[in-house]
Amino acid sequence: MTYTPVYQGQSVLPSSQSGVDIADQQQATLVSLWKFVESALYISILFYFSGSVVGIIFPPVNDINLAVENPLARLLWYPIYLGILVLGFVNIVHFVRISIFNPLLILCIIWCGISMIWSIDSALTVRRVVALLMTTIAGLAVAARYDWDGFIQRLAFAFLLMAIVSVMIVALRPSQGIMSEIYVGAWKGPFPEKNYLGGLMTKGFIVSMCAFAMRPSRGWLWVPTGLLCFFLVLMSTSKTALLISLFSFMAFLAIRLFRRFPILRFPLLYLILVTVVVFVTLYLTIPDELFGIIGKDATFTGRTDIWEQLILAINKEPIFGYGYGTFWEDPLGPSYDLRQALQWGVPSAHNGWFETSLSTGIVGVILFATLYVFALILAFDRVKRGGVEAYWVVLSTLMFGMFSLSESTILQQNDLSWVIFVATSAKLFAMERPFWRSRPNLPHMPNRRVGIRS
Repeated sequence: MTYTPVYQGQSVLPSSQSGVDIADQQQATLVSLWKFVESALYISILFYFSGSVVGIIFPPVNDINLAVENPLARLLWYPIYLGILVLGFVNIVHFVRISIFNPLLILCIIWCGISMIWSIDSALTVRRVVALLMTTIAGLAVAARYDWDGFIQRLAFAFLLMAIVSVMIVALRPSQGIMSEIYVGAWKGPFPEKNYLGGLMTKGFIVSMCAFAMRPSRGWLWVPTGLLCFFLVLMSTSKTALLISLFSFMAFLAIRLFRRFPILRFPLLYLILVTVVVFVTLYLTIPDELFGIIGKDATFTGRTDIWEQLILAINKEPIFGYGYGTFWEDPLGPSYDLRQALQWGVPSAHNGWFETSLSTGIVGVILFATLYVFALILAFDRVKRGGVEAYWVVLSTLMFGMFSLSESTILQQNDLSWVIFVATSAKLFAMERPFWRSRPNLPHMPNRRVGIRS
C-alpha cells in the first residue's frame, strides 16, 4: 500500500509524474497541431489543382485564349510538387502499400513515360510526364492518409473554397468572371471558360451530397455548399454539367433506395434498364429533337467535327500515338491540318479517349480502359457490400466516365479530376474498409504487426 500525500483535499503527485503528464500534454498538442497543418495542406493542394489560384493570378486575356501556357504559372507548381512529396514521405508506408495494390495505374503512368522514345517532342513529353507523375502521387498520398470520410470531407471543403472564390470573382471582377465574347453572360469565375466552372461545380455538388451522407450532423455546412455548387452550374450555362448534376442526384436517390429497401432492388434495376433503352432508342432515331430539348445539337456544339478530324490524325499513329502531351503544342505539327480544316485554334480533343489515343496510342487506351472497368466493378460492388462510401465511389466513377466523353480528363497532368479518380480507384483496389456512421470505424489501413494503424 502506497501513501499519497494530500493537501487541502487534493493529492500531491511526485514532480516526476507531473512532468510526464505535462510532456504528454505537449506531445498531444503538437500532434493535434500537425494534424491540422497536414489537413490544411491537403485541402490547399486539392484547391490548387482546380486551377483557381492560377486563374486569379494569371487571368486569360479573352474568352478564346484558353490554351496559352504561362511560364510563370508553371513555376508555381514546383512548391506544390514539393509539398506533395513531403506529405507522401511522411506517410510513406501506407503510400507504398496503396500504390502496389493498383498495378494498372502504375502501368498507365509508365506507358506515358515510355512514349518519350517515339514522341515528336521528347523534352516536352518528359516534362509533362513528370507533372502527371506528381498529380498521380497527390491522389495516392491523400488516399493513403485518410479514410473514406476524411478524404471526402476535405475534398468537399476544397470545393467550398472554389465555389466561394468563383462567386467573389464574378462579384469583384465581372470582366474576368463572366464571359463577354463567346457565350455572353455565362459565368466562368477564375477559370478559362464556362464549361470548366460547370464541370468543377458538378463535382462539388456530388462531393457535397456524399459528404452530407457521410456526416449528416454537418448538414448545416454541406447542404448549402451543394446548393451553391448547383447554382454555379446553372450560371455557367453548361448543359453537360447540368445533365450530369441531375443524373448524379437521381443516381444518389437510387442508391439510397437500393440500400435502404431491398424489396425495391429488382423494380429499380428494371426501371434503370428501361430508361437506358428508351434514351438510346431516341438518340438513334431522333437525335436532333432529343438534343434540342436541352438546347444542344447532335454535334455536341461542334465536338463531332473535331472528332472526325482527330480520327484521321489517330489513324496515322494508331498504336503508339504522338507522345504524351505533344499533339497540340506545335502550331505547325500534327494538329496543323486539323486546325486549318476547322478554321479555329482547337486547344484539345474535348474527349479523354481521343486525347489518350493521340498521346499514347491504342495501347494507352486499352490500359486505362481496363483500369476504369475494374474500378467501376469495384465501385458497384460497394453498393451491396460497402458502407456509406458507396455513394461516392459509384457517383464519382460514373461522373469521371461521363465527363471523359466531352472533356480531356484521362491521364491529365495538373488536373483535379485525375487526382480524384486516382485517390478513389486506389482505395477501391486496396479494398479499404467500408465507412459506417453507426459502427466503430477501424483504421482504414491496418498495421500488419499489431492490427491497428500506428
